[in-house]
Amino acid sequence: MSTLEVSNLNDGTTTLATTHITNGSSKAWCCWNGTGTAAIRDSHNVSSLTDNGSGDFSQNFTSNYGSANYTISGCMAWNSAVSTYVYNLQPSQDSGITSSSARVYCNSSGVSSGTAYSAKGDYYYSAFHSHGDLA
Repeated sequence: MSTLEVSNLNDGTTTLATTHITNGSSKAWCCWNGTGTAAIRDSHNVSSLTDNGSGDFSQNFTSNYGSANYTISGCMAWNSAVSTYVYNLQPSQDSGITSSSARVYCNSSGVSSGTAYSAKGDYYYSAFHSHGDLA
């Protein structure tokens, strides 16, 4: 195998340091439909999606991270304009985050009829991204 070493990339308009790509870009992301039969809409470095139950999903990586110490964030949305809730994608407990996969929960919280609530759920638009060093 050959190795190519460069410090910058240029597309004819913009020059970008290769460290931006190796150190700062999202190493994995996934956009999926979480309602009905969960399905990946588009992704990078995600080989498959597992529906573990309501609001509970695992993404399996094509290329593993160097460790389980990477960042995770994301968002969700209904298929209609609902703005009275707060949506939160959170990683599961430590054992659900490994170098080869990430298990996340899709949560919403708000107030309904004067009562506060929080619940896991499936959403029409769900998105996940993570940053860290690949193995």
